[in-house]
Amino acid sequence: MFLLQPQLWQLLVLMCLGGLLQTDVCGGQQSVQIQNGPLYRVKGFPMSISCNVSGLDNSKTQDFAFLVYKPQKPDNALQIISTGDLNYAYAVYSKRVREKNIVIERLSGTSVLFHIKSLKAEDSGKYECFTPNTNGVYFGSYSAETTVTVIEDTLMASYTGPASHSISVGESLQLKCQVSSQTFQHTHLSVTWYLRSSSDTWPIISLDRDLTVRPGPEFVARYHSGLIAMQKIEDTTYILKIRQVQQSDSGEIYCQAEEWVQDPDRSWFRICHRNTTGSNIEVKTLATARDDVGPFVTQIQVLKGDLEEGDMMEIHCSIEAQNLIGHFFSMTWLRNNKKVAQIGPSGVLSVDDTYEKRANDGEMRIVKKEDTMFILTIQPVRAEDQGIYQCRAAQEEKTETGAFISGKSQLSREETVRIRAEESGLAVVMTKKLVIVTEGEALQISCSVSGAKGLLSVSWQHKKPTGGSFSDVITLSREGVMGAVAAEYQHRGLRIFRSNVSDFIFELSGALLSDRGEYMCTVSEWSMESNGNLKKVNSQSQQGQVSVNSIDSLVKVGLKSRDVHVTENSVIKMICSVKAPKVSLAVTWKFAPHNSTAQKNIVCMDLTGGISCGGGQRDYQLETQVRESGTDFILTVLRASKRHEGRYACQIDAYDKNVQKTNKLSNLLAITILRPVSKLSVSANFKSPLKIQANSDSVIDCLVTSATSNSSCFEVTWIHGTRTLLKMELEGVVTLEMDERISMRRTKRQTFQLMIKQVKSTDSGHYHCSVQEWIQDPDGIWYSLGTKSVTMELEVFAKESDFSMDKSNVQLEATEGEQVELSCSLGPGGLDPTFRYSLSWLFQSQDQSLSTVKLLTYSHDGRLQFQESDPELQHRLCFSRPTINVFHLSILNSNPSDSGSYYCEVDRYQADCKSKWESKGSDKSGFTNVSVHFIENKLQVHKVSRFLNVSDIQTGFVVECEISSRSSDKSVFEVTWSRRQRDELPLTIFTASRDGTLHSTILDRTLVYDRPSTTRYTLTVPNVDPSDNGQYQCQVVEWLQTATNTWRKVAEDKSGELSINVEVKIKSSEDTFTLEMPAAHQNATEGEQLDISCSINFDKMDPTFQYTLTWVVERQGSSASTFLLSHTYNGYLGYQSENKQLNGRLLFSRPTPKIFSLTILNLDPSDSGNYQCRVEQYQFDCEGKWKKRGSPQLVSTMVNVHKTESNLKVRKVSPFLNVSDIQTGFVVECEISSRSSDKSVFEVTWSRRQKDKPPLTIFTASRDGTLHNTILDRTLVYDRPSTTRYTLTVPNVDPSDNGQYQCQVVEWLQTATNTWRKVAEDKSGELSINVTVYHADGLSHKNACSSGIILGSLIPLLFLLLVGVIILLIKVQKTRSTSKNQKNSLWVENTPLKAITDTATGINNSD
Repeated sequence: MFLLQPQLWQLLVLMCLGGLLQTDVCGGQQSVQIQNGPLYRVKGFPMSISCNVSGLDNSKTQDFAFLVYKPQKPDNALQIISTGDLNYAYAVYSKRVREKNIVIERLSGTSVLFHIKSLKAEDSGKYECFTPNTNGVYFGSYSAETTVTVIEDTLMASYTGPASHSISVGESLQLKCQVSSQTFQHTHLSVTWYLRSSSDTWPIISLDRDLTVRPGPEFVARYHSGLIAMQKIEDTTYILKIRQVQQSDSGEIYCQAEEWVQDPDRSWFRICHRNTTGSNIEVKTLATARDDVGPFVTQIQVLKGDLEEGDMMEIHCSIEAQNLIGHFFSMTWLRNNKKVAQIGPSGVLSVDDTYEKRANDGEMRIVKKEDTMFILTIQPVRAEDQGIYQCRAAQEEKTETGAFISGKSQLSREETVRIRAEESGLAVVMTKKLVIVTEGEALQISCSVSGAKGLLSVSWQHKKPTGGSFSDVITLSREGVMGAVAAEYQHRGLRIFRSNVSDFIFELSGALLSDRGEYMCTVSEWSMESNGNLKKVNSQSQQGQVSVNSIDSLVKVGLKSRDVHVTENSVIKMICSVKAPKVSLAVTWKFAPHNSTAQKNIVCMDLTGGISCGGGQRDYQLETQVRESGTDFILTVLRASKRHEGRYACQIDAYDKNVQKTNKLSNLLAITILRPVSKLSVSANFKSPLKIQANSDSVIDCLVTSATSNSSCFEVTWIHGTRTLLKMELEGVVTLEMDERISMRRTKRQTFQLMIKQVKSTDSGHYHCSVQEWIQDPDGIWYSLGTKSVTMELEVFAKESDFSMDKSNVQLEATEGEQVELSCSLGPGGLDPTFRYSLSWLFQSQDQSLSTVKLLTYSHDGRLQFQESDPELQHRLCFSRPTINVFHLSILNSNPSDSGSYYCEVDRYQADCKSKWESKGSDKSGFTNVSVHFIENKLQVHKVSRFLNVSDIQTGFVVECEISSRSSDKSVFEVTWSRRQRDELPLTIFTASRDGTLHSTILDRTLVYDRPSTTRYTLTVPNVDPSDNGQYQCQVVEWLQTATNTWRKVAEDKSGELSINVEVKIKSSEDTFTLEMPAAHQNATEGEQLDISCSINFDKMDPTFQYTLTWVVERQGSSASTFLLSHTYNGYLGYQSENKQLNGRLLFSRPTPKIFSLTILNLDPSDSGNYQCRVEQYQFDCEGKWKKRGSPQLVSTMVNVHKTESNLKVRKVSPFLNVSDIQTGFVVECEISSRSSDKSVFEVTWSRRQKDKPPLTIFTASRDGTLHNTILDRTLVYDRPSTTRYTLTVPNVDPSDNGQYQCQVVEWLQTATNTWRKVAEDKSGELSINVTVYHADGLSHKNACSSGIILGSLIPLLFLLLVGVIILLIKVQKTRSTSKNQKNSLWVENTPLKAITDTATGINNSD
């Protein structure tokens, strides 16, 4: 790095050059959001998808492009449309884009709507909204996806009724509309009735998708009056009812059906709609009656009473009255007291349901011949028409609204009509009384006719299972021509034909569930009359039942597998058995991992056999087997692993003519993946024990005789006794080499050797070879199958040697804290100076369950090593070798845990001719059994009980505590004095802890503690009063510090009791006192401590008087006083309870009997105010009661607390830095010159500014110590060398790091309310960074993302700058010597840049 501090003109030139070379065209970051899917839309209707971009500059306009991924080829993207390229669309979409069927509507610069005005079935897929990046740097997301599924249009709507109605004002009107949808998606329907006039269209009433009835704005009042209603009958029928029609109701009335679906964002979207044909309504007006008609008589006349089937029957009804002009009547014909037909006052006809079809076929007619004559004609008459007929006339009165109200009525006499049946052999038989079909199959019903002589016509009617009357479906005329088809059967392939002379076939393609119910076939026979007219002579009907089984009820799904417990790496085969009618099937395999309830789709096969879903399809194979009994979908997992363990299910989707009818989920099938059973076996290559001579090499083989798999790997561990020697990992790496003599190798694939060089006697023992077998699962994860081991015994025997250790056993007794001396001696052969010895001191605790511990090792080369597991014990061990054959071990400050057996192991070494030390034997010493006992309790406290009368009130009395004997000279004491009064429990009044701290529990009294000698303690109670009467005693607890630096309680004892009786003479005269406040006004700064005191002045001190003090404050801006604390005459100290935080900052003290002090810690400006001290005097009388004397005294002081003044200053230096060391990078320093308070904390933020862009925060060190790096792909190194100095290192730099770096410091201070207050903020100077990168071609590249266009535009400027620099260099050479120019050169040559020294630049390096 090269720090530039030239003259002003040089700095300007270099900054200009650096600014040009730091041109950055790489920028921009964004986030794309698209409407959440999946979205279900209907073929032939429009679709819109919203897409917007965030994170961009508001002034920019973003281009958008839309692509689609079809389910058949999920990896291939098809371009549809773009705002930035008119030729963006692929050929399959280009025509629709040109015809504006596919468009993009721009809402703003960063938001658009993608529209398809008419969807096609092939438009299903995953749509991607892509936003091209116009910058050179990618940061954020640039595309988003959503799924669209195009479904078939199955919405059906039809009007069932006459094409026109002519009614009078006040009459009722009823219209029916059939609406249904066969889509499998969960959709809602809404139906609205509209009235269309010549000028406008109004909604009358609607049934919303949530089944809420809503009237149109023009019909609200009539709806609330009950004159307009809408009713839903069964699943598909919607009825409009209008009572008392008005003249404004004239026009065309039709209904509109809408289908809605709920999108993932919980909003409802209309996916399709359809209008029905309408009925033209004519509303006529009528005059109003003027007066009463008076009495009237109803007459009946049947022109011919005896009739034959096929004849015409006429029944005349008339009214006889005096005054009929201007009056209205209705006439009703009755047969057997049941209504046959009626004509209203306005001429509207109505017939009974059983006669409705005959009236529609023209067999029944009603004529109003005169005002008083009404004629009913039925032709041809049927046998069932015979019976007793009557006429009933009723007077109708017209109201002001135009409605009619029935008045009085008259019934005629009875007339009997007899009808003889015409001899005819017509017979009708339904071939099948019950026809069962499956949803979607063709429905065919056969009606067989016999005995007919003339022409035949057939009509079919249908009655739904829910009840109601038969409704017309279709007719076949005498000439064989099909008549009108009912609206709900249109476009459904309905036909009726005659397969032969006697059979009439009713055929419907694609049966629906709504087709269930009862069907009636009515066959009419016709004969030719003499006048050439056809006459119906007979009709016969037969009924049959039709049952339509839903596809949903017939689809059965079951999942099974021959083996649900599968060994890893085996094959899993699951069979999804489906029993269903002949429909198209799609299967989706679902899987929920073990210990999870969330299912995911792993493999999907659509209707065409296309495979999709999931990313792990390579793990599975699909197979389909079609049988007569059903279809089997087989899922095979080729190599089972643990990730395949879980619960499987298959979902079957059934389609009829590409319309989904049902989906069925199978039972859950739990598959368990088992680990293979281990076949590992291990053996040794020799019979145990293996005997070998000391100082020779030994090899022990561990053989793996069998393994679970040829690909098994092994982890081998050698153990000697309880000590682990070596361990070989799976990769063959050997660890835990604790002894350089011991090594391990693998000679063959399954043979592991332990090699011991120069064996010693200590090597004898049992060796365990533990082999752990590992195997790799199909996912490449290693796991252990199990561990097998073999044990071999090694006996090391030494040749005859004179080397031996002293084997004598020694018993040592010690007391806690004493020093224990241990010794280990060589035998007679240990004096030879040619030998050297290695020694290990070992320890076996008295607890035999614990293993032997090696305390230290002294090597033959003089190295001394202590055990590391117990540092405390290490510090208490002292090793020495006073003579050549004696080894000493001292244990300092022993404790009972040191009790146990100590011994040493010694190895003998001798140098050979090559100066290599060889082991010449080893031996163990005898045992030294050490017992360390606890210190005996010898504590005794002087026990003398005395009685003392105290009359000197001020001097008081002394309670002594003298220790007669102690358990140890190292022990320390804790002394506690207590007082017992009457029958109360002893009260602790003073404690002198073992660490020298003193604790007095009598806060209103000063007790004087003293320790005249090591074993003598005294406590003086001055200024006594009768409340001090009682028995005083001291308790001594003796403590001893153990070797582990913990304290152990050794003993405790108590002194005798000192009985105190205080004699007080009560004064009869009252004393007076005054108060003083040292300062009337005090100033303080936020965070400081404030001491306020008030003192009592009296002539002389009288112990019979006590005082109650109260501190209150009147805060600035408030006249109310706030209570702070009170200290009563009897010693109670109470604080205010509202502000717990303030209580924690108040300290009360009474350093002398005359002075009361109040200390406020960590001042806050809100503590400013007038502080008042109020004192009351009390005296203890002869009756043992305190009485108030004199009047209270009050003094005050004004306190002003100022906020901490801002004094924050950050060092401001703006250097320029050339960086050529890419890895080291550069350091941005931030040094705080001054601060506002020593208690303040700082938050430091580094930012970088490039060109004209706003500063970008790159790193923040928060006041709580947390660090935040905003450059996620880089590691920035933060440091705080001192309290006021922060550094940020940017390593591994490149030209994108060019810019001006600056730090900002925010100073915070914690207030008294434990909140943080911002005190000040300041910024440092700017450090300008220019990164120079050298490549192999020797050129310097300033910006990695600069393009050729930018370089082309900069070449002329660079050329002019270069000429200027050359001129400047010539000028410099004239004014400086050649050596100095070479030393302080600003330009990069063959040597790397170095920082200019302080002498040359005049800049302090700390800046």
